[in-house]
Amino acid sequence: MHLLSDIRRDARHPKSRPGSYEWWYFDGISEDGDYQVVIIFYEGCPFSTRYIRSAEKDPEGEDAQAARHPAISISLYHRGKPIFYSLSEYPPDKCAFDEANASVTVGENSFRFTERETHGSDGFGSYDLRINERLPSGDELKGILTFSGMDPNERLFTGNGKAPAAPAADPASEDGEPGHLWNLVMPRANMQCRINLLRNGLIVRELKFKGEGYHDHNLGSEPMKESFRDWYWGRVHFPHGTLVYYIMNYNGKDGSKQLVQDYRAWLISPDNRRLLYTLELAGLKKRSTNGFLLRPARRLQLKEKELEIEVRHKVVADSGPFYCRYISEARLTHPSLEPQKNTGIAEYIRPDRIHRRLFWPLVHMRLRYVDQKPHWVQKSSRLFRWTW
Repeated sequence: MHLLSDIRRDARHPKSRPGSYEWWYFDGISEDGDYQVVIIFYEGCPFSTRYIRSAEKDPEGEDAQAARHPAISISLYHRGKPIFYSLSEYPPDKCAFDEANASVTVGENSFRFTERETHGSDGFGSYDLRINERLPSGDELKGILTFSGMDPNERLFTGNGKAPAAPAADPASEDGEPGHLWNLVMPRANMQCRINLLRNGLIVRELKFKGEGYHDHNLGSEPMKESFRDWYWGRVHFPHGTLVYYIMNYNGKDGSKQLVQDYRAWLISPDNRRLLYTLELAGLKKRSTNGFLLRPARRLQLKEKELEIEVRHKVVADSGPFYCRYISEARLTHPSLEPQKNTGIAEYIRPDRIHRRLFWPLVHMRLRYVDQKPHWVQKSSRLFRWTW
């Protein structure tokens, strides 16, 4: 894993290797904790069976390129229960990815970064997201979301001993080593959300709320299963800082079945400028098996001297054969502070399972190829919501 925190490198990167991918991830939770939203823009959707088949069958072909498989996923939850879900792969001519600026358009959905001055100082910017997604089931989501905050300190991960600075070459470029690049662009943001949920053209919910948000950017030069075996990720905003963590298990070198664990966990200041703590992983506990025999841990313990944080994945917001998303609850304790508790968003993925044909019929119920006739399940509002 290559790490950095640099808003200047949030634009689209060239990707020439088959199976490569890039995504821009946004999430937020309303002030009252009732609503959660996750929006991901992709160039090279890792979950696209068309992309996987092309990259495996004809790696030199045009359809094995990430640019041929742009997509967007949108999830809106009320108290951890999905009220809107979409994963749509669009034709390339309906999408645009800017290599000079952080600006992406997928269908009628887009985001753009704008640098702004506030209180006489620079280093403050905002991401404006415009959402307009209509599904064959009649479900529709329209609105605007804004994520604004201080630019991160680009030296956030330099010299702390646990997280080396990113190499000069990106891993998805011809000059870079294969692997995965994670750009922690905006660990903490002020989120404003104005969206309407419609069904068959009629507004069923008008949502207007503020909250705290998060944005990162991921880039990979090869299918995820080649880079890691499984991956835990999560973030929680506390009053005095934002917890961001990941835990990756890698297969050993030279085909060894022995797993190698890599993890990072940080508490970052609310202004995104300082690394307050680098925490150690103290344990993964309480593994729970879902209906597809995926068995991730539901409790994580992180520690740094007298600071302890326990993360519990309390609400299962999404559960499938290779992926789980949780609304988590984290508790922070330190002798000099009153115990703090807050909710966040967490994920677990087992990427090798994405390539198992056994699960593809389930994927096709949820993944919409916009240039093709939709799956019959996607046409039924009741049946499609059952897949959520």
